[in-house]
Amino acid sequence: MKILKKLSFVLVALLILCSFTISEGEHVGRWKGKDKGDIGFLTLSSEGFATFEFNGQEMGGKSYDHQGVTASMKYVVDYKSSPTAIDFIIIDNSTDTELGRLKGIINMKSSDEMQIAMTFGGGTTRPTDFSTDAIVFNRVK
Repeated sequence: MKILKKLSFVLVALLILCSFTISEGEHVGRWKGKDKGDIGFLTLSSEGFATFEFNGQEMGGKSYDHQGVTASMKYVVDYKSSPTAIDFIIIDNSTDTELGRLKGIINMKSSDEMQIAMTFGGGTTRPTDFSTDAIVFNRVK
């Protein structure tokens, strides 16, 4: 009987610990966010492409014009880091080389709400918390 109680305790503890981490694929979808009064959208595809949309203009996806270069924007999520890291990577489609990278962190507050903090302005460091430059996104149904 004691073994059963210990096993139950371990299972409950594991379930609680796992509930606070981002699940693979949970971030995939179309998201609506508000930053400094501006409303924008972020689409994260299951194929690893990211698209930002502000004021009716799209940037990213499988193919778009990036300063005269046909490029794509991919994203990668590192579930093992704490906080969970997300990178948005601009790729030159003709040479398959990286043109730039925006580093961030992501927190799934619920299945319909996520928080992202990113280093804007070409910084090379990744944010360590959500105290600055954090945007809350809500899933678009």
